[in-house]
Amino acid sequence: MRSPLLGAVEAGGTKFRAAVVSADMTVVDSVRVPTTDPDTTLAAVAAFFQRAQPVAALGIASFGPVDLDPDSPGHGALVGTPKPGWSGSPILGRLTDALGVPAAVQTDVEAAAVAEQTLGPQPRPRRLAYVTVGTGIGAAVSVDGAPWRGRHHSELGHIPVRRVAGDDYPGHCPFHRDCLEGMACGPAMAGRWGLDPSEAGGRHDIWQMEAAYLAQLVRVLAYSFAPDRIVFGGGVGSHPGLIEMIRTQSHADLGGYADYLSGEDGFVTAPAQGDSGLLGAALLARSLLNR
Repeated sequence: MRSPLLGAVEAGGTKFRAAVVSADMTVVDSVRVPTTDPDTTLAAVAAFFQRAQPVAALGIASFGPVDLDPDSPGHGALVGTPKPGWSGSPILGRLTDALGVPAAVQTDVEAAAVAEQTLGPQPRPRRLAYVTVGTGIGAAVSVDGAPWRGRHHSELGHIPVRRVAGDDYPGHCPFHRDCLEGMACGPAMAGRWGLDPSEAGGRHDIWQMEAAYLAQLVRVLAYSFAPDRIVFGGGVGSHPGLIEMIRTQSHADLGGYADYLSGEDGFVTAPAQGDSGLLGAALLARSLLNR
């Protein structure tokens, strides 16, 4: 008997990716939908699944903030997102109604953390932190294949940071100005330097400052969650050479305390999976069939 197919959605601020995925995590069919307004975007995602092969369950990896409390009347809806027009949008409810199958939602970075930990190369760490750096900054920790979560998903992109010497950029975050996201997300880099991160190329000064801010998150993760590995992904986080800069700066920031972490070359690393968020959504869908 053939294993049931899984539905996966990676909901981003720029685009949505929807896919039909086999039980062995092979993408069978997929589509990219521009993130415009909620009605148009979600209708296009629903239409894809309605014309594709039937799926038995749906997992959603969403940008946030998103309400993940199953007892909340707003469960599965975006909450206070800076994405214009999307606050209050019931992503989970709309897609559940359209597909009529069991469905669940995680944040996009939670899904990526679970995928990296569950599907990455051996030996697989029991505790893995994933950081995505792009339009925003998000981080999550996966422990034994499930995201660590308090009463709400973490918002580690908004931790306070020390300013790098000589950096007078006021900060991009509309809530905190100079939090980590405000100082190191892609739009912050563009605002500070006057060019898109994709155009920064070999500008060592730009990437060294970026590494100095992101290394502060490594220190927070190392001392708060003590993960076995920290993975940096996203459009900015995947810049060639940035991982090595973060690793070097992190070693300096830890100051010799907890050398069992900072001394390991593989502690801060790049993603092993090319589609971590999408595959994490598929793993979430698969978990619904095993309950």
